[in-house]
Amino acid sequence: MRHHHLLHQPLRRLAHVGLLAIGSLLAASAMAGDFPDKPVRLIVPFAAGGSTDVTARVIGNAMAQTLGQPVVVENRTGAAGAIGAAAVAKAPADGYTILVGGVGPILVIPELDARLNYAPEKDLEPIAQVSNNDYGLVVRSESADRSVKDYVERAKASPDQLSYTTTGVGGPLHVGMEYFALANGLKLNHVPYQGESQIVPDLLSGRVDLAVMSLTVAGPLMKSGKVRMLALLNKNRSKLEPDVPTIAEAGFAGHEIPVWLGFFVPKGTPDTVVQKLAQATQQAISQNDIRKRMLDQGAEPTPITRNEYVQFLDSERARWKKQIAATGIRR
Repeated sequence: MRHHHLLHQPLRRLAHVGLLAIGSLLAASAMAGDFPDKPVRLIVPFAAGGSTDVTARVIGNAMAQTLGQPVVVENRTGAAGAIGAAAVAKAPADGYTILVGGVGPILVIPELDARLNYAPEKDLEPIAQVSNNDYGLVVRSESADRSVKDYVERAKASPDQLSYTTTGVGGPLHVGMEYFALANGLKLNHVPYQGESQIVPDLLSGRVDLAVMSLTVAGPLMKSGKVRMLALLNKNRSKLEPDVPTIAEAGFAGHEIPVWLGFFVPKGTPDTVVQKLAQATQQAISQNDIRKRMLDQGAEPTPITRNEYVQFLDSERARWKKQIAATGIRR
């Protein structure tokens, strides 16, 4: 009798473990099936009123119609986007907290700073890419530089004399430009600013020679004849300014600095929830009125599949690792 009792103990334990596993699966399935039954938060890791914030609010409002729940934007600023990214990485994996992530906090900063308390590959699950934002190399209209080659030739002739500006040390624009300088044998002075609005007066007055600037900010200045964009830093020409050549067309292939936005949730979020959020995102950015509003802000919608986005992230991660290693930039 005792042997019979001992044989049944492991079986009872296995049955108990099995019931727990089934219960967990059923709970996750129920949660996914009911999702969402409360408001969803979009965490924007940058300040309110900026291009990322505006794009997130436009898409969030459209997603709310599909999801049947409010999508609320919450700004968590600091550390070039890392604070907001970390907040989402540590949030419950239930789909109710979404990061509006960009190339900085997802690919660049984690390579520059080993002290971060999140790792995108381990802690964040991609949902969808939502936009590409057009950035370019901009000079004032009185500048002698009519092309990127002009600027490069002047920089080679006068090492350490020409300057360029970006919106921060260690961001993708800074890393990309330092890699550009390294590859072309240039010695440039980087002048960081906290925002593009601060760059404009110094660019127009000639205090800085060249600005890496968004088309959102540069566009009106171009139309008024105050500045000239030498090249766009994307692979394709802009729909808003189709006459501006890409950096490859300007003679410097391989020096694109794509600035994109995508949505991410904490790792471990049920796949059915991830798929539902991905579908809602795709539906939002496929609407004609939403696409127009995004384009007016200099953000081109990117309705690619989730698998295509994952592949894009993998290739971009490898590219940024190479550039960061070459430049030696650290935070």
